[in-house]
Amino acid sequence: MTAPRRERIRLPRLRAADFQHPLDVAALDAVKQARGLDFIIRKLNEYGWERWFRVTNIADNVRVTPRQCKRIHDLLREACAILALPEPELYLDQDPILNAYTFGTEQPFIVLQSGLVDFLSEDELLGVIAHELGHIKCGHVLYKMMANFLSIIIERIGEATFGLGSLVGTGLLLALYEWDRKAELSCDRAGLLVVQDLDTYLTLLLKLAGGSRAVFDQLNVEEFLRQAEAYEELDRDLLSRVYKFLQVYRRTHAFPAVRAREIKQWAETGAYASLLDGSYWMRPMPPDDVPGRAWSPADSPGPPPTGGAVVLPVCPACGAGQVDPQARFCYQCGHPMDRPAARSALPPPLLAETGLRCPNCDAVISKSDVFCPVCGLNTQLG
Repeated sequence: MTAPRRERIRLPRLRAADFQHPLDVAALDAVKQARGLDFIIRKLNEYGWERWFRVTNIADNVRVTPRQCKRIHDLLREACAILALPEPELYLDQDPILNAYTFGTEQPFIVLQSGLVDFLSEDELLGVIAHELGHIKCGHVLYKMMANFLSIIIERIGEATFGLGSLVGTGLLLALYEWDRKAELSCDRAGLLVVQDLDTYLTLLLKLAGGSRAVFDQLNVEEFLRQAEAYEELDRDLLSRVYKFLQVYRRTHAFPAVRAREIKQWAETGAYASLLDGSYWMRPMPPDDVPGRAWSPADSPGPPPTGGAVVLPVCPACGAGQVDPQARFCYQCGHPMDRPAARSALPPPLLAETGLRCPNCDAVISKSDVFCPVCGLNTQLG
């Protein structure tokens, strides 16, 4: 039975790194090394593609607010409170297809298609909203936009060159698709952290795979999970592995049965329960977590640190834990930090050279810094 909304556990100061799937992190690191990445980011910024979709939302969709579709807005508010995120804009699009998506880097927004609202229970819809918030929390949105943008470019080039030009950029696009599928696994974890009921989230994935109102009472999650096991067993056959690759290499989402197996395994490892228990408050000091800067304690309400654990300063906008106690800007969202810790009260920072520096102020930065913590520059666009 799903916990009542008032009883769901809040997760203040939760970081994306606390729940991200390792395959998501590894695949995104591979994408960042791909040639042509800087060009795509520059073009996205140059053409202001984000604005196009914002105009469409305002003109053609319904914005969810406390006075418009209040019940859905309450779900958004609850999910944001649990994941420690500011509320993005949320829109409803009239479309019977079961889909939702997140777009925008400067002002992220979520679009729910009406088919989802008609088809899912309130708790399942909460899971969808939380999944989309996971993309914002994990910093996925820019790269998902890139995949969309690049696929359109390749299609246009192919049309103009009788298909020959479509080979340009295909390697980067396939790398983005590979990462995109892995990113969904992280966001399923965000969805479960908000819904806080494994059966509800598994039922959501089952309905997305092939549910029908006519057979809702006959759906069996255990049988669905057995399908995932059967799919995994196909790897024993070389020809089946080839067919699996051909079916997924251009998909942006992993198959629902695979996602169901992955989220069930994560929930059963104990990592999920430990997050709900508040273990992420007690973060150790891994030397290679974010190279080049120190972790330090910060005076703030919450469970006290014990042993070698520390509690990080937190961004007031997105809730991201700050690895630099003197950061002027949040490394995740770029929001100014309210009160940097006094230098005299802190241990000397570890300034190990990472080879990465801000192009604006020349400060040492980490590959995980979306924004420079010293000057606030968006390092992925600047």
